[in-house]
Amino acid sequence: MPARRRPLSRRTTLALGVAGAAGALVVAGCDDDPDAPASTPTPAEDPDGDLVDSVLEELSGAYRLTVAGGFPALTAMHAAHIAALDGPQPTPAPGHASATAVRRNEQRIQAFLVDSAVGADSGALARLLASMSAAVAQQLADRSGRQP
Repeated sequence: MPARRRPLSRRTTLALGVAGAAGALVVAGCDDDPDAPASTPTPAEDPDGDLVDSVLEELSGAYRLTVAGGFPALTAMHAAHIAALDGPQPTPAPGHASATAVRRNEQRIQAFLVDSAVGADSGALARLLASMSAAVAQQLADRSGRQP
């Protein structure tokens, strides 16, 4: 009986997409002219680097607020989103947050993730951010457990 394949994780899929795009850029940059002077390739700056940094900053703030408000499902979701972007896990801040403050912030984060997905240069990153936005919307619509 053949072994069952395990599906790729989001992080692996994102990494493969980025690696594939980088490989395509390298191939596209090839020149068939053997007399052309050799150039030293310079690493291209990630066009989505600043976007990812701002998303991680927003997600870290949302994580801290959900911890302070006592919403473990939202906290776990934000922790998973931060991990998917290879960000450092934030440390919870002491304090208390009202359910209204958490809900408003989650609505803001959901819209921010939509805007970020639209603004992403990488299709893989855009899909990941759109998926994160959908997860936030789903948590906001969930009526089964404690919600903001």
